[in-house]
Amino acid sequence: MNIYRKTPLFIFCLLVIGFASCNKGNKVTPPGTGKNLVLTSYEQQKVTADNAFAIRLYKNLDGANAPGTNLFISPLSVSFALGMTSNGAAGATYTAFQNTLNFGGLTQDQINAYYNNLVTNLPELDPNTTLNIANSIWYRQGFSVFPQFLKTDSSNFQAQIQALDFSNPAAVNTINNWVNNKTSGKIPTIINAIPGDMVMYLINAMYFKSTWKEKFDASQTAPRSFYLPDNSTVQTNFMNGLIDVNSYSDGKESVYELPYSNSKYSMVIVIPAAGTSLKDMVSGLDAAKWESWMAGLQPSRATVIMPKYQFTYSTMLNKPLIDLGLGAAFSDTANFTKISTSRPLKISQVIHKAYVATDESGTTAAAVTSVGVVAASAPANAMALFDHPYLFAIRQMSSGIILFVGTMNNPTLSGN
Repeated sequence: MNIYRKTPLFIFCLLVIGFASCNKGNKVTPPGTGKNLVLTSYEQQKVTADNAFAIRLYKNLDGANAPGTNLFISPLSVSFALGMTSNGAAGATYTAFQNTLNFGGLTQDQINAYYNNLVTNLPELDPNTTLNIANSIWYRQGFSVFPQFLKTDSSNFQAQIQALDFSNPAAVNTINNWVNNKTSGKIPTIINAIPGDMVMYLINAMYFKSTWKEKFDASQTAPRSFYLPDNSTVQTNFMNGLIDVNSYSDGKESVYELPYSNSKYSMVIVIPAAGTSLKDMVSGLDAAKWESWMAGLQPSRATVIMPKYQFTYSTMLNKPLIDLGLGAAFSDTANFTKISTSRPLKISQVIHKAYVATDESGTTAAAVTSVGVVAASAPANAMALFDHPYLFAIRQMSSGIILFVGTMNNPTLSGN
């Protein structure tokens, strides 16, 4: 019998990954507290805007996702790649970036300073967490690019800039080797070939690896049933541990947060109440509801039972971004005159790939976003059993910024 259906709703909560042992005695003693992320008022405003973009993008992709399949993206990776690209936009095309990424009310200098703060300081917050954020711009050798555009992205995004002979097949390997290196081999490739009209790739890569604040005891891991959206079941290994969490329930959803290492990062899991599907819950999700969940989190202790899993996800983001208001950047009338005026330019493709693995020790996650530019013509001792579809996210705890967000529909799937 599905234990979830017999358990009070408040125990099914939003889960944030953060534990490194299954009992107090095994807690990691960090070698140092690391940095604190200090944000100006406008940077905190941009965090709120990025989270709103994250939820809108996630909802769009989840709505189009094939039934019963998983989903995992890094909206922050997408934001970085598009943020770099926006420095080359002007006129109505830049307005489209503003509207899609919620830049409204911020100057371009403030936006660039925000990304510079994140790329500089997010990796330094926790000595027990590896977070690599890397950016690069690759452009066709001989293509005239304004030096100011390259300088802006190099200084603010710490982007590696390189001209390549795109007609040489080795250029594909050069770009893919960079991606493979920056994601520690979790995402080996981002492109298969370079089209003849491609003049530039703007790429962000992110790699995250951290241990739980309280690790799960591997000896307690055991098979049990996970309920699929159609209520059939699959057998998979579940981790089990009595651990400290932050939890919240409003009777409609339950939220648990599990911190990583020294509570600089966490994983959040949201599971709907009995009788409500994950699809229905996600369809009603917006930034205000997310913020209310996060504001309601309170310390508690719970027996957490969740599946081990590892899977990859890849998608073309053209349609979702057009749906969210970025259509001008993909059209033949796009205005990227801050990149170059040698010929009209437009975005031809935005490719996103992501990887996630969660086990008794912690979580490893990676993501890559490539923008291709072409010439245009609960209470204590509750039980948190995650044995049916749920939303999960990885966020930076003090600022609240969402790094990754996904859907767990089937923990036995390894790809899409």
